[in-house]
Amino acid sequence: MELYVLAISFAFALVLSALLSELFRRLGHTGLDVHKPCKVEVAESVGLSIPFSLLASSSLIYLAGMELEALAFASSVLIAALVGLVDDFMVLKAWQKIALGAIPSVPLLVLGTYEPSPLVPLDGFARLTIVYPLLLPLAFTVATNGLNMFDTHNGSMLSAALLVSLTMVFSGYMYLSAGVEEGRLAVLLSLAIAGAAAGMLIFNLYPARAFNGDVGSFSLGAAIAAAAAIGRTEAVAIIAALPVMLNGMLKITSVGFKERRTFEKPVELEGWFIKPKGSQGALSLPVLITSRLPLSEPELVAATTALTWITSLLALLTLYVTLLRIA
Repeated sequence: MELYVLAISFAFALVLSALLSELFRRLGHTGLDVHKPCKVEVAESVGLSIPFSLLASSSLIYLAGMELEALAFASSVLIAALVGLVDDFMVLKAWQKIALGAIPSVPLLVLGTYEPSPLVPLDGFARLTIVYPLLLPLAFTVATNGLNMFDTHNGSMLSAALLVSLTMVFSGYMYLSAGVEEGRLAVLLSLAIAGAAAGMLIFNLYPARAFNGDVGSFSLGAAIAAAAAIGRTEAVAIIAALPVMLNGMLKITSVGFKERRTFEKPVELEGWFIKPKGSQGALSLPVLITSRLPLSEPELVAATTALTWITSLLALLTLYVTLLRIA
């Protein structure tokens, strides 16, 4: 079952990314790849392949008997995709994206496909019957907008999403070994996410042949949040995604809640190398990483991915120790 979910998600993302990149290029729906000294136009919104691939794989999970969970997951992804697609073509204001980023949580709240007992690292499962439903919309808007802000360089956002989802897959298996039944859902939903991210990553890696667009980052953000809530891997997802959240916090604290297209980019090019701008501007993880030494775009993405590797391993280690304590 696991291999089928992964294969379907990956195959759909791979094929649709190829078709959409060609279609949008012919339609002129392209964007300038700004982190290269030469003018390169790349097809935009190709991340539309991601929600379609997640819908295809979640249909298999639905047929496997997990109807409500698959329906909530698919509905959440679809809502987020619509928000991202609107932003790709109409450019929403920052406060609108923050507010709309919470709406994908509604299917989970309505269908009740969550357990208000998240795992507290090094402690155990906490009972948050009243607080949890209030925090869930916040978690979704952080996930959707956080990944959106992380999608600045070729392959950066998808690499992070892939690592976080794979971390959730392993955590699901650890849950199953500890007798936590939601581990099965964590594995299947996270494999669907990993397949979708991997399929699109092939086209978004340096030098990118396609951009995700907000439709891609919002879909993946909602998918990760939904899978974490349904599979009870909230703490694992948060720890693994610390670089994504750090990047978002740096941008918000330096420029406030502004649409990323409206403020000056915090980095600039020196030939093929990326370095921080001399003037005061938005802070971000790429600014911190390149503050001592300019890096090429592949080197910068490798550095951010390495950080996500570290936090992902930390998440699994934390889960392992926690499960030992409560065994």
